[in-house]
Formats: sequence, C-alpha cells, structure tokens
Amino acid sequence: MQKSRKRSRIGLFGSLAVMTIAAMLTAMSVVIGIFCKSFLNFGVGLFRVTFENLPILLAGIMFGPAVGGVVGAASDIVSYLMTPQAYPINLIVTVGATMMGVISGTLSHYVFKKRGRARIIVSAAIAHIICSMIIKPIGLYSYYGALVLWRIPLYLVIAPLEITLICIMYRNASVRRVMDGNLFVGRMRYDEAIEYIHSTNWQFCNPGLERVRELCEKLGNPQDSLKFVHVAGTNGKGSFCAMTEAILRAQGYKVGLFTSPYILEFGERMRINGENISKAELCELVEVIKPIADKMKDKPTEFELITALAFLYFAKNNCDIVVLECGLGGRLDATNIIKTPILSVITGIALDHTSILGNTIEEIAAEKAGIIKAGAPVLWCGNDERAESVVRAVAADKGAPMHTVDRDSLKINAISLEGTDFDYMSYKNLRLALLGSYQPINARNSLTALSLIGELGFPVCEGAIREGLEKVVWHARFEVISKEPLIIADGGHNPEGIDAAVESIEKYFSDGKVLIVTGVMADKDHGYMASRIATVAQKVFCLAPDNPRALPAKEYADEFISLGIDAVACESVSDAMALAKAEAENTNLPVVALGSLYMYGEVVEALKNL
Repeated sequence: MQKSRKRSRIGLFGSLAVMTIAAMLTAMSVVIGIFCKSFLNFGVGLFRVTFENLPILLAGIMFGPAVGGVVGAASDIVSYLMTPQAYPINLIVTVGATMMGVISGTLSHYVFKKRGRARIIVSAAIAHIICSMIIKPIGLYSYYGALVLWRIPLYLVIAPLEITLICIMYRNASVRRVMDGNLFVGRMRYDEAIEYIHSTNWQFCNPGLERVRELCEKLGNPQDSLKFVHVAGTNGKGSFCAMTEAILRAQGYKVGLFTSPYILEFGERMRINGENISKAELCELVEVIKPIADKMKDKPTEFELITALAFLYFAKNNCDIVVLECGLGGRLDATNIIKTPILSVITGIALDHTSILGNTIEEIAAEKAGIIKAGAPVLWCGNDERAESVVRAVAADKGAPMHTVDRDSLKINAISLEGTDFDYMSYKNLRLALLGSYQPINARNSLTALSLIGELGFPVCEGAIREGLEKVVWHARFEVISKEPLIIADGGHNPEGIDAAVESIEKYFSDGKVLIVTGVMADKDHGYMASRIATVAQKVFCLAPDNPRALPAKEYADEFISLGIDAVACESVSDAMALAKAEAENTNLPVVALGSLYMYGEVVEALKNL
C-alpha cells in the first residue's frame, strides 16, 4: 500500500518574503565568514573561530530543510568566489554547510514538532555534531592531509554560543512567529488562514446541506473520489476514529482522519497517516477555497468550510481511505454530503445538544441515523434499546445491512495506568495504550468495524491490530499529563461522559478519593454531573470555561457544597490548576481535570507554566 510522504518545503521559494530572508541570511553567513577569516584566524586556518553557521541554522529552523540547504550551499560557494585565495573550495566542506541547513530544518520541522526553545536547541546541536564535528573535519583532512581533531573542542565552544544567540533571537515575538512556522508560501500567512476560517459562525444559519454541497461542487466534488468510514454518535466517536485510523495505518494504508474539535492546534482536525496538515498546505487550500466561498450568496459556515477543506486535502493527497467523524448530529452534518461510505458507524446515543438534535433519545437517534446510506452497511455500537430500534428502522428503510458488536466477547484481563490488556473475539491479550474504563469498549467497536471493512476491500492483519492499539494516541481521554503529582485530563463534558470518567476514577483509584478540577456549560445537566462527581471527589476546584455558555464557577461550586463536598470557585484554569497541584502535593491525592475538550489545552498550558 502507498505510504504517506512528508511534504517538501521547496515550495517555500514561491514566497518573495522567504526568498528575501534566505538571501539576507546567505549574505550574513558570507560576511561573518570573511570577517572571521580576517580577524579571528589565529595563525592557521585550522584555528579560525567562525560563526557563519548561525545564519544557516536560522534558515533551516525558520523555513525547513530545502531553504536551509540552499542557504548553506550558497554561502559556502559565494565565500569561495569572493575570496578564492583565503577560502579554498572544498566539496566536502560545502556538503557539510549544506547539510547543516538540511538537518536543522528536517529536525525542527518534521521530527521535533513541539514549539519552543527545546526544539531549536536539539535541532541545532545535532546539526553541529554531524556537520561541524564529522563532515567538515573530513573535508579539512582531505585538504590539509592531517587529522584535525583539535577543531572539535573549538566547536564545543562555538556551537553553544551560536545556539544561545538563536535562543536570544527567539525571545523576539516577530522572530519567534517565523521560527514557529507561521510564515509560509503564497499571499496568505497561516494566522490569516486561521482567522479566515474562524470568521464564519455556525450558530446563525439555516440548517441544511445546500451550502456545503454548493461549495464542494465548485471545488470539483473532491469527496466523490474518496472512500469513507463515516462515524456518528454522542460519545466515543473520537477514540473510535483514532483507533481505527491507527490500525489501518499500521496495515500500510494511506489514511485520512477528520475529527473535531481540535485539542492543541487546528491542524489536528485533518491528518494523513498521523501527521497534521502542514501550515503551508492549509494556507494553499484556504487560498483555493476563499474566493469560491466569498462569492457564494449563502456563505458556508465555519464547519462547512473546514469539511470542504478536509475533502480537498484528502483527495489531493490520494488517501486510500478516510475515517470521517461527524461534527454534530448526522443528518444535517456537513460531512453527510458524501455519497456511499464503505461503512457507517453509530457509536451510541445519549441526551446531548438537545436544543439542536431533539429532546428525546429517539429524536437524537433519528438525527444520528441520518448518515445511513442506501445499501451501505451500518454498525450499531450503542446500548440503548430505544435508539437501536430507531437505527434499525432507518437501516431497513434504506436497505442498509445492519451489524452490531459482540458485547459478550469482550474480556478485560488487566487495567492500570500503564494501559489495558483485553481479549475480544478471537484476539487474545491485546494491549491498548489509551486509558479509561470505556476505552476497551471503543476498541471493541473499532475491531468490529475493521472486520466489516476487511470484507469490503480493506483487510487488516492481527499484527497491524496489535501495533495500532499499542501505539494509538488520543489526547484528553483520561490522559496522564503529569506523574508527579499524578494529574489526569479527561474531556467528559456531558452526563454520559462524566459517568464514564467517574467509572474510570473508581477503577483506577479504588482506595480513595481524588481532587477534581472542573468547569461546565450552563446548558448541560450540571446538577446530575455534580452529583456523580461528588461520589469520587475529596475537593473540587471549579472554574468557568472560556465560553459564553459557561456556568459561573461560584454557582457550580455551590452545587458541590450543597452535596457536602469542599469546593472552591477559581478565577481561571491557571488558578484552579495551581491550587489543585498544591493540594495534591500536600495530600498525595491524584488530580483529575474534567471538562470540555476545549479546556484541555488550557489545562496543559497552565501545568506547563507551573
């Protein structure tokens, strides 16, 4: 099967800004090199103190391996042309200068993806070790005919100085924005692309698929060239999608994954083979879609725009299969313009988003069952008999073969904070990396779906299943984000999600209570949620999520106090995490942060700052 290939950044040369900065960095390297040859050359060329690698490292870290490599090669060649007597050409040394930019760019853009100084330090240090201490000494040996090991101690001084200078430059907001990858090809910058996407509002529009259908038609209907596993449900969709994608990827398929909401950065919403869409490619796609969307009489909503972008992205990259998660509901969800999926999956039904989807289980089930297509098989994974009867009726009406999971075959062998061992059907001693008492159920659902997908042209072997489950990553689902003190984040934000989180707390911490950090939306059944959390809470730190629909922290705290639980109203996520962490250190109790998936990023950031 075709494996995904990381996108080359050679396209960056299409940007005048990047070309200009690259030329300036090349000139800077040449000037520094000539200066060092004139004033810091202590008797013999071998003892020259030089900092011409600094601009090359900057080019790689800012713009990637292609630009970094060109700046490295150009600076070495231009230096020779300007001072041929003082600077003899040496192809191996030129390769070393080139690789300095290639290696720093590859590491900082494709290997170490988390922003911050650590990425810069490690990328520059490894580039120096390979190029300054291995490749260039070989080149100098070929020229001088003698070993030049004494150059290595010199670079043990020069390299830290160059890295320190880069870190000092990183403190500048404008430089940091470029180093973190926010300047890319074309007229539109990444921040402008994101601002455009978020400029639309889904709340004030007429429901329907007309807008997204019109938009996709004008884009050439990219979704029609793709094969989908379409997933709806109240809870468990994201974990199901993550496991299914991980196993298909382990088998060797090129797999697209579309989920919402994102947790830490926007690119998480559309991935190929586990890699977020690059900022460069997102900008390019927004530049394609913006003039079309702007000319539409009835403008697309934010989610419709994102869905169309995802279809375009997956089609452009020729994905073998796409795991497609509904955003909200199913029948009128923007993802539902796809024609005939390989498999439709409904993970389960519970009361949520009642103002939009309906006030009863049956009404919500009917909305979710709207993803069922004529003749396309559907998998029902839920427990509610009322919902199942609705799904069965819709499937029968559309001639869609309906399948269910084998609930009796799931056996949990061991569960701990290191993972879960379980059996399902013929599979024995499977190891699941994701925590949470509910995750084996999601794995069961995924394995059932994969058995059906296998019969429809995408078989997977047992080895891929084991590898996928052992390596799957899915944030904010009973995830350990700190070990000392023990802090867990879970995105449970509705009654069913809180039930699952409380059940997990009881399984993992059966000997005592936990400290809870939580916030809730005012339109949720927060009374019930507080009563469930109270059964496992020693103390609760309440906050109001950053959302107009948020319940005030004091009101939520008062609900816990009325239940006999010590509760504190906090001003922010940062305040709540600081108080909870201090309490955990004093009491040795674990902390569990519960709330919206949108709150996860704030929790992680607050913990990092602490």
